[in-house]
Amino acid sequence: MFKKLDIYILKKFGGTFFLMIFLFILIAVVFDISEKIDDFEQFTINEIIFDYYFSFIPWLYNLLTPILAFLTVIYFTSRMASKTEIIPILAAGISFKRFLRPYIFGGIVLFIISLIMSHILIPITNEKKIKIERRIYTHSMAVDNSRLHRQIAKNTYIYVNNYSIKSDNAYKFRLEKIVNGNLMYRFTAGNLKWRSKENKWTARNWTERFIDGDNETLTQGSHKDTTFTFDNTEFHRSPYEVATMDVFTIYDFIEKEKMRGSSHLGMYEQELVRRTSNPFSIIILVIIAACISSRKVKGGVGMHIAIGLGIALTFVFFSIIAEKISVHTPIPAKAALWVPNIIFALIAIYIYRTAPK
Repeated sequence: MFKKLDIYILKKFGGTFFLMIFLFILIAVVFDISEKIDDFEQFTINEIIFDYYFSFIPWLYNLLTPILAFLTVIYFTSRMASKTEIIPILAAGISFKRFLRPYIFGGIVLFIISLIMSHILIPITNEKKIKIERRIYTHSMAVDNSRLHRQIAKNTYIYVNNYSIKSDNAYKFRLEKIVNGNLMYRFTAGNLKWRSKENKWTARNWTERFIDGDNETLTQGSHKDTTFTFDNTEFHRSPYEVATMDVFTIYDFIEKEKMRGSSHLGMYEQELVRRTSNPFSIIILVIIAACISSRKVKGGVGMHIAIGLGIALTFVFFSIIAEKISVHTPIPAKAALWVPNIIFALIAIYIYRTAPK
């Protein structure tokens, strides 16, 4: 059962947090509009408001929640300490552990909200947002389809020197079937073009080899209509599409990409792990903030906010480093992205033990 103390702290927590995040989102939207005002000329008002910003705001809320929840607790708890509200609470026989209960509860509520948004809501809203961003950032979000080498099915591999999405042409195409290290089949073509009306490929200057031990059958020609186990969407897939996949889809997608040998696998795994590790950091940061700001210090609220900003920037720095490590090194995203949470969880335990009781 919640008591007056819990309700009092939770009201301050919720009221301050949602006011702070509303102001930050409002400022961010204003700056984003001013930055993209020229790019938005190609879109209608409905596309800008309902397709882009109705997707941008939930994404931004989820991104800012851990740090703003931390700063929220720092702010209102340090004000309580400066007004000498916390000392009488502890002097009345309420343990510091009991005092932290509403903070932990508030952090858990924000964690659950953020977790649901990360895994279910935001992937749905991201689809329209990413479509608009791809039209704005044509070059930076373009799909790199040069020197593709991937597994498309069991024992089946393809190689393409270059693929043109605009014309649906694959240049220097090769398909191979390799079983137990032995080449069983190879199909090559100087050019492979997708014909959308017939759902077929047209191969030019092609060669086909069937290999059975010492026996080999070779056929070749200048033109051939054929089908494969893949279509042109194999080459249209953007690595950014993983952000539009909910929790029920992303696991299967990552397993398929592992089989394909995707060069973006680190990015995909990072997206999946971050959807849980980022919300979980809310609880850790809330506990650290409550322990730090509950002590009355010289300098008052300003000193607590300065300390809080230092810790927040350190956490962001560790998070950025962890993201780079998960993508560009062999260290799995499951390990790399949880390192900041583990480090700050240990810091939270230390600060809790040294906090005024």
